[in-house]
Amino acid sequence: MQRSNPYRKMRIEQLNRAELIQDDEDRWQLIDIDRIVISRVWLIGVITENQTGSNNYRGLKLEDGSGCIFIKSWDGVLDKYPQWAKIEVLGFIQISQSDEELDVFVRPNIVNYVTDDNWFLVHRLKVLQELSKKQISAHIEEAQVSGLDLGIISLEDLKSKLLKVVRELDEGNGVSFSQIVEFFAEIDEEQIDAAITELLESGEFFEPKAGIYSSAFDS
Repeated sequence: MQRSNPYRKMRIEQLNRAELIQDDEDRWQLIDIDRIVISRVWLIGVITENQTGSNNYRGLKLEDGSGCIFIKSWDGVLDKYPQWAKIEVLGFIQISQSDEELDVFVRPNIVNYVTDDNWFLVHRLKVLQELSKKQISAHIEEAQVSGLDLGIISLEDLKSKLLKVVRELDEGNGVSFSQIVEFFAEIDEEQIDAAITELLESGEFFEPKAGIYSSAFDS
């Protein structure tokens, strides 16, 4: 059985927007909009500042275009990474308190150079896809509470229905995005676009023309 990666791919903006709360033992935690504790993160970005200090301290300011956060260590794991290096970091969220100020940073476990800029785009797409899955689930739950039946229970279900609808509507020249949106009028366009993107990436859809989609298989 394949185990899921314990590190959560995130944009730094998500960390900066998260809420700081204290648990029952007065320990500080970082909570996302879904009220889930953010503990292990997978970030990718550029080092824009490099700090050194006593006790082998090294701090790297990491930016990814959405925000910045410090990566800090006291064990030498960050020593070889210079300013402007592109890196990926898998680590733990840590929160320290000095007087009344809280400092949120990442304590790294794994750090690697990024040698292909395409990984920045791949990382961002994976984050967006995960957010889209949550948005679809929230939209479906809201519709069900309101008494609407969308006939869709997950992103995978939406993808399955997209495949079926495109096969039915395609008369040989493909199906336009506007036709698909019209058919799924109760689903947000961003969520439909996310499902189409995954179908294109998996090879189940192809684009004979920009914005026109066809199924790669007959059934």
